Amino acid sequence: MTRDHCLEEIIAGLLPTGAVVRAGPIAPAGALPPAEAALIERAVDARRAEFASARTLARAALAALGRPVAALGASGDAGPAWPDDVTGSLTHADGVAAVAVAYRHTIGAIGIDIEGPRTLDAPVWPSVFTASERAKLIDERDAVRLFSAKEAAYKCLAGLGRAATEFVDFELIATANGYRLQMAASPPQLDIVVRSRAQDERIVCVAYAHSAVGQPA
Repeated sequence: MTRDHCLEEIIAGLLPTGAVVRAGPIAPAGALPPAEAALIERAVDARRAEFASARTLARAALAALGRPVAALGASGDAGPAWPDDVTGSLTHADGVAAVAVAYRHTIGAIGIDIEGPRTLDAPVWPSVFTASERAKLIDERDAVRLFSAKEAAYKCLAGLGRAATEFVDFELIATANGYRLQMAASPPQLDIVVRSRAQDERIVCVAYAHSAVGQPA
């Protein structure tokens, strides 16, 4: 599969050392392992292409990590069923798919998201942003950047087994290098880092939680 090395470098640069990233253009679906093919047997061609491209990249990333698998089934939330000792995330948008994986003893959880050139209309904002977040938004494009960051953070929370019911259950607070995450409910506070970068008209966001190994209690 053709790789998008530029996009891979952007995502890897936003993540800590230890993550393996693979990215490439979405291509028509080819042959898949039976366990993966069964998951999209009734899907339309566009969905099959997105799924197949992302799963092919995911298997390549796992092999590069040293944890190859013959196929990736689906987890309870319909995402990939990563090996127990691995955390990972995948995304597809704007004609590309991307995957990041790491051992859990290196990175506790990962979430990645890509958004192409689009806007997020103001009537949608209350369903995905808190009142404090909405107050800081400049325009629809700014809303897309924050939405992408929240999507990545949501995936990271899911990787920790802490997925929020709604996007408004957590808030992203701007920092010098990105965002820090704050849950609507009180502690425990989660140490999740959220970072983003623009690639032309594309927005690339990652969120990660540091591994608990070697971290203070």
